[in-house]
Amino acid sequence: MPVGLVIGILSGLAVFILIIVVGSGLFTLMIEEQIRYLRLIVLNTPLSAVAGLPSAPWPVTWYRSRAAGENRDSAGCVHIRHAGRIRYGKTGRWMNMSGEAFFSLATPGFVGHAKIAWAPGIWLEAFHYYIRHEAGMKLHLFSVLPLCTARTGEIEDSSLFRYLAGTPLFPLIFKASHFISWEPVHESMVKAIIRDEDRSVEAFVRFDDAGWIKSIEACQTTHPKTGRRIPGLFSSSFSGYTDVGGYQIPMKTASELLLPGGDYLQAEYTLTGIEFDIPKRIQPGGC
Repeated sequence: MPVGLVIGILSGLAVFILIIVVGSGLFTLMIEEQIRYLRLIVLNTPLSAVAGLPSAPWPVTWYRSRAAGENRDSAGCVHIRHAGRIRYGKTGRWMNMSGEAFFSLATPGFVGHAKIAWAPGIWLEAFHYYIRHEAGMKLHLFSVLPLCTARTGEIEDSSLFRYLAGTPLFPLIFKASHFISWEPVHESMVKAIIRDEDRSVEAFVRFDDAGWIKSIEACQTTHPKTGRRIPGLFSSSFSGYTDVGGYQIPMKTASELLLPGGDYLQAEYTLTGIEFDIPKRIQPGGC
């Protein structure tokens, strides 16, 4: 092989690696910026007192008394880590996935990030957030090449639903939240309504025979004006409830979601770590 060709290949490879490294760093900075913003909001938002529980149908009353136990401390946010798998469609190839998410308990808000192993040496990075009525969703190849993107104006409702669907992971919210209300449907199902100022989302919450939350499904999955499917998470089911620091938390979650480009995804993951910020004010670097 000619020396010039070898040098050209090596130079191209070096440039490609440099682009990946720089792009990965920028993607990480984008995530960290949203996490800092979420922490700042939690730091300056009064937390609801655990005392004085709002009225709720019996399944919710029973669940929150068992899931949150005797915990009485207020929490600012929760940081979860997870590992599992994801696939396109219902028959696609499963791909390994790992990630983390930060949820605020003081006000609806989250930042989520996942890395998906597409093939050996090839990965996708997903990023989703909802903070102060603004939402964003990105899927990048090698952390650099955008495959699909959705911003505020498209996915606020589905992002607010994702927050609601994550609440079994931080059950203290059922005792302290002022922005989630409940309506009875029947003995094993209720309707949850989450409000963030002038925005609201409804979901059906189903309970299993033992009284634990079995699934949360969005009531509205299409846009009321266009009739098109709304990108984002629209269903989650839970299992493997385990005592974690005095809370009963489902260790396994299975979710269904729609990407901005219209692709249907299934994800299954197991919690690998969970940290609660218990002090009434978040400390720098906390959560």
